[in-house]
Amino acid sequence: MLSVYWRHPVRAAKREESYLVIFVDRSLMTAIWRKHLIICLFLGLLAVPIYFLDLASSGEAGGNWITLDFRGLIFWSYVALPVIHVVISSIAVLSFPQSGVLCIHFWSMLLSVILVVAGFVGYGKLLSAQAILIK
Repeated sequence: MLSVYWRHPVRAAKREESYLVIFVDRSLMTAIWRKHLIICLFLGLLAVPIYFLDLASSGEAGGNWITLDFRGLIFWSYVALPVIHVVISSIAVLSFPQSGVLCIHFWSMLLSVILVVAGFVGYGKLLSAQAILIK
């Protein structure tokens, strides 16, 4: 009778271990998370050539009347986009694991672009409202 209720400690530990972390599966990482990680790493590595593009495009400012410094505008705009995208797509992969990775990344990238543009517009309106209040 006692042997019916007795569990093998190694098998029980392995079974419970697989439920502890979301990413853990029998193959250490499910295919959807592996594809998600590859796409996110690609977006992160793409920041390196964008940094050099930003450096090359914003060389010496040679305006006669007014000099504006746009160094870092392209790079930091791009960095904001993948950061928002990684957060949204990770939540989407976690919430909808049965959906395709490319579908999730497409819609989360679209939502990220909308949020970044809305952030820039909101920041511009905030600066103009602040300038009006100072006058």
